[in-house]
Amino acid sequence: MWKQSPLSWPSSSQAIQTSAEQVTDQIGTTMNDAVSRLTNLESDASYRRHSLSEEASALIGLRGDLESLLRTGTVLTATPYQFQVGTKLDSGCYLNPQAVVKVLSGKLRDHADKYRPNGNLHCVALMVTASQLSQSANQLADLVSVFPLPDWYQVARQTQALVTNDTDKLHQAAAIVQPRFKPMAKLNANPLHEALHWQGAQIATLESLADDASNVIGKLQALAAKRASKLSDVKTQINALKSLKGSVYAFSVTGSAESIATQISQADTPNNHQFTVASLLLSHEPMTFFEELLC
Repeated sequence: MWKQSPLSWPSSSQAIQTSAEQVTDQIGTTMNDAVSRLTNLESDASYRRHSLSEEASALIGLRGDLESLLRTGTVLTATPYQFQVGTKLDSGCYLNPQAVVKVLSGKLRDHADKYRPNGNLHCVALMVTASQLSQSANQLADLVSVFPLPDWYQVARQTQALVTNDTDKLHQAAAIVQPRFKPMAKLNANPLHEALHWQGAQIATLESLADDASNVIGKLQALAAKRASKLSDVKTQINALKSLKGSVYAFSVTGSAESIATQISQADTPNNHQFTVASLLLSHEPMTFFEELLC
């Protein structure tokens, strides 16, 4: 039956803490004694760097090269489903390349928008066109799996929904009775969440101490195997990123917003397909990665 109960700290959690602290409370003193003994032996030790360490030091600047690929900028997108952009008819929403160019170049000249970028800009312009809705859905699905631009994700979902609409609209799901079940998940509301965090730290220390079951050489062997496996996995994952599919119409330009608008307007459009999505990636810095990826 229902009864009122005061909150009390679980004995199961207290038992874990008590057991763990039988060892962890001794660690500070033991470690200080060990450090003192090692300090007395420091003059007898000879340390040399491994040859791979020196080679790695010469390449330490690669971190900066990698981080330089990430740029700050903005994305301007025109799609058939945007208000006052696409042409909405009873049969659907349409937008051809010529209209896309007119919309984007006009927006670049919109001085009323306070977020309009000023100064010299680097621009990567990209466009996808299709003559059929199903073709557009397939093209966008391939592209967003590689280049997950949020604006294009939204268009891909909406286009796919329109393709399957004739089937989906005939299906009516049964109404769910309230209240609703939520998906299964960890029941980690506080104070359990905090207990897992702090007592988990105690147990991690015990696990580290218990790892002395294997000797130093055994640990080095395990570490070497683990590192080799991890490096192999990293290489595999990087190479998997290179498995690209899909294509876009793209080119890169630089200049002020006005200049970019003019250059886009003067560029020949690829076709007159009625399902078109286009974006401008704009940044004050060179977008090397995206230029090499898309252009």
